[in-house]
Amino acid sequence: MHSAQQHGLVQVGEATLPSGPTAPSLARTAVSTWIQGRGDAQFCQDARVLVSELVTNSVRHAGQPAGAPVHVSAATVDGAVRVEVKDQGHGPVLPRAPERRTGGFGLYLVEQIAARWGIDYEDGTRVWFEIATRAQS
Repeated sequence: MHSAQQHGLVQVGEATLPSGPTAPSLARTAVSTWIQGRGDAQFCQDARVLVSELVTNSVRHAGQPAGAPVHVSAATVDGAVRVEVKDQGHGPVLPRAPERRTGGFGLYLVEQIAARWGIDYEDGTRVWFEIATRAQS
């Protein structure tokens, strides 16, 4: 993660997962392992929910075939954890109002929970979020 070094990020984990129905679960497990001990239970739950939503969006909307790579990474920076989900999709990432029957909760939840988040389209699509670590109870 060359750009991480430029921004003061310290890598805590990364994995490449196959795009498909098990990818969100694999991402949740990986992120849980990487951030264990870095914050309280709510922090860990928030990170798991948000990475699951981003990976689900990648699987559903990136237009990649089953098994295509989805790269997930986590790093620490200034009292926060930054999680990134990257795929080779090139379509726009568009937040929309959530609708109970059709979805739209992924980026809505990211917007509500994350301290910061963003998207870039350099060499595919990368969506990231940062959430502040909180002291363990």
